[in-house]
Amino acid sequence: MTVKSYVGSGVAALAVVLGATFSTIGSAQAADKIGVSWNNFQEERWKTDEAAIKAALAKAGYDYISTDAGSSATKQLADVEQLITQGAKALIILAQDSGAIEPAVQKALDEKIPVLGYDRLIENPGAYYLTFDNKGVGVLEAQYVFKAQPKGNYAVIKGNSADPNADFLRGGYDEVIGGAVKSGAIKIVCETYTDNWDPGNAQKEMEQCLTKTNNKVDAVLSENDGMAGGVVAALTAQGLAGIPVSGQDGDKGALNRVALGTQTVSVWKDARELGKAAGEIAAQLAKGTALDKVTGTVKFGNGPKKVVMEARLLKPLAITKDNLDVVIKAGWVSKDIVCQGVKPGTVKACG
Repeated sequence: MTVKSYVGSGVAALAVVLGATFSTIGSAQAADKIGVSWNNFQEERWKTDEAAIKAALAKAGYDYISTDAGSSATKQLADVEQLITQGAKALIILAQDSGAIEPAVQKALDEKIPVLGYDRLIENPGAYYLTFDNKGVGVLEAQYVFKAQPKGNYAVIKGNSADPNADFLRGGYDEVIGGAVKSGAIKIVCETYTDNWDPGNAQKEMEQCLTKTNNKVDAVLSENDGMAGGVVAALTAQGLAGIPVSGQDGDKGALNRVALGTQTVSVWKDARELGKAAGEIAAQLAKGTALDKVTGTVKFGNGPKKVVMEARLLKPLAITKDNLDVVIKAGWVSKDIVCQGVKPGTVKACG
């Protein structure tokens, strides 16, 4: 082989290698995207959800793109439009306002882009609904508070009025305490919705309730852990720390309050499980799987409009002092965090 022919074949070989390399890079860059619209990414739990969603999408071969509405229903409408423009093949939407988001959802569906309502109901028969059994969460919260305090004055601190979950949870409460309310054994002395599920707002509402009742509150049904933190702060300021208080989500601070005895129960909804399911379902939908053919699908028709939808409902777990070891062993939270400030020998999981 002459030098010229050797160089020529070498250049050709290099071109083939470079071509293959650029082809690989190009295909990686051209991976299909799935968009996630967060209502307010500043809340503690959504970062855990996001990590699980990202991992599931990457495993399925999709890129993750996202927006954060910062608790603005108006911005979320624009956010969904942005995700559509960016070429999302499916959308996961955590709705700030399940009614206000409907035009953007319908636009996506009209453009053949599947929509998954994440953890909060978007009542459109063309969308998929993924959540934990929220009425079941309410039942669990109320069961443990009612067991600790079967009579007396109850305060009910509900979530955002524009979120159907607030009413699903309240319906779960009724299943447990409804009879006692009717008999007069329980008197609901305060009940309010809380804008954006905000802990600061919940604290103010609890303070107002204590003022209204001259501190005569025996138990509090708080719909989530963030608000329970505000409730406990208000109770503590009045020397009432330790009365039964509920919450949900398994927030780290709440699990410590459970160990300390200032919160009775936190209904754990493993966000890792929910996020993983969302990524897997969104990938199935993006590939053209029909809503009713998605793995684990059931019919859901308990929303305000009674629209029958395809859904997957995950099972929650109540965490109390007696089973705090479950969240520790699951790697959800460290023992040090759960047991901070806990007197030795008072909580089994803390030793």
